Amino acid sequence: MSAELNVSDYFEMVMLMIGWVVNNALWSSLMQTGLALVPFVALIVSEWFKVRQEGEDEGNKGVLLIARIETRLYAMVICYVFTCVPMMSLSFNPVNAVERTNGSGQSCSVAVIGQGQWGSNTLNSIDGQSAEIPLWWALVHAVSKGVTNVAVSSIPCSPDLQAITSEIDAQEITDPGLKRELGEFQQQCYGAARNLLFQQGGSIEALEAQDVDWLGSEYFLDTPGYYDSFYAGRPIAGFPYDANRDQARPGTGPGRPGYPSCRQWWENGESGLYARLHEQVDPGIWDGVRSIFSSTDAEGEVIRRLISQRAGSANGNQDIAVTGYGNLDGTSIEDGLSMVAGGVGGAMGAVLGKAGMDMLKRALPMVQYILIMAVVICLPFVMTISGYSFKVAGTASFGLFALWFLTFWWELARWINSNLINLLYSSDAAKMSFVAAAQNGYDKLVLIFVEWATFLILPGIWVATLAWAGMNVGQGVGKMLSDGASGAKGAGDKASKTAESIATKGK
Repeated sequence: MSAELNVSDYFEMVMLMIGWVVNNALWSSLMQTGLALVPFVALIVSEWFKVRQEGEDEGNKGVLLIARIETRLYAMVICYVFTCVPMMSLSFNPVNAVERTNGSGQSCSVAVIGQGQWGSNTLNSIDGQSAEIPLWWALVHAVSKGVTNVAVSSIPCSPDLQAITSEIDAQEITDPGLKRELGEFQQQCYGAARNLLFQQGGSIEALEAQDVDWLGSEYFLDTPGYYDSFYAGRPIAGFPYDANRDQARPGTGPGRPGYPSCRQWWENGESGLYARLHEQVDPGIWDGVRSIFSSTDAEGEVIRRLISQRAGSANGNQDIAVTGYGNLDGTSIEDGLSMVAGGVGGAMGAVLGKAGMDMLKRALPMVQYILIMAVVICLPFVMTISGYSFKVAGTASFGLFALWFLTFWWELARWINSNLINLLYSSDAAKMSFVAAAQNGYDKLVLIFVEWATFLILPGIWVATLAWAGMNVGQGVGKMLSDGASGAKGAGDKASKTAESIATKGK
């Protein structure tokens, strides 16, 4: 018989193969030395001793002894055969993508729970050594991975605003001519319009104040006296000469480029800056944006983030999505100062802690697989010392399941991180503000710390509930996991503190 078991990561595949190769070697040594038979001898001696201690009124001692030994021996043999004897050749099949479906059963996304492009080859040996697996542990592996993958696939299909904003930030304006025109537009159009707005000293609403913070401001485009009254400082290719507009301007004439107004320069269907910026964005990003937002204004917000010099920082929208237990008693000077101090401290903590948490998140799955390997290696000793106990086999089974199911909690934490903005902000306008990098920075700092907490708290709740169910594995799994990952987090924290010391010259 053969067992082809699914794994979700190359590292997991290698660790499990090493674990079972060592497990087979240890079990072989126990069999060759006769230590694997000691529990059966101990059973006979133990039952004989109990019968000897009982009085004469117990009846036929021989029949009683045989009945007791027979009952326990059947249980031990069954446990021995199914949990200790390797009877299935082992191979691993990489499956690191779990398809998610919506309420109607249609595929809506794919959860990648393993990292790296490492192909679909099945691993059945390592350094020329193959492994075998007992029937029970093959079943535990299959059920644990199956339940975990089902749980991962049940996570709702929600638009990933974080992923979209990250993809936008990764976009680059590759056309040097477009870069030059954007700089000229900022000086000759946007700067002039902003100066005029401030000189007039009028009041504008909060939404308009946020709108005028970028080049494609609808207020400047639609309000007379702004973009329609300012012109490019030189002839621009793609805008033909217009006698009514360009007759008195130098360097132009019939058949040559003209001087467009700032509104034309931005809005022209083919040669305008907006249309050319639109072409710089990967088509896949537009598909993602259209799947989230029904409004065409969302495309403008994507362009805004693309050309923003402070993408991701606060600008304009000052509504806090999560108040927690703060700001419940009104505001005061002290509240304002404490909020500023909290923001500064949060920013410092975010910068210093990000390296440690990033390394921790990368290390958690590796620690998980190493712990599973260690449990697999220990199984021959554990089962032999326990006297092939069903109770111990059950505890070990739940321990392995608990370790494998941690993948779901980390996937849930990653989903919460990716979709927290979408969950908190129900309106398209607020979501578009986030995509456009016009979101409150204080709010974003809070969400960063919430993200970090989910990767540690959710698994902690999981192992605690195992303890509630009476399983002793809960506390042990939690301690092993936290101890194993603490080194990676400490290394990241040390690196960030070293960088801080260098930046401040040791002050």
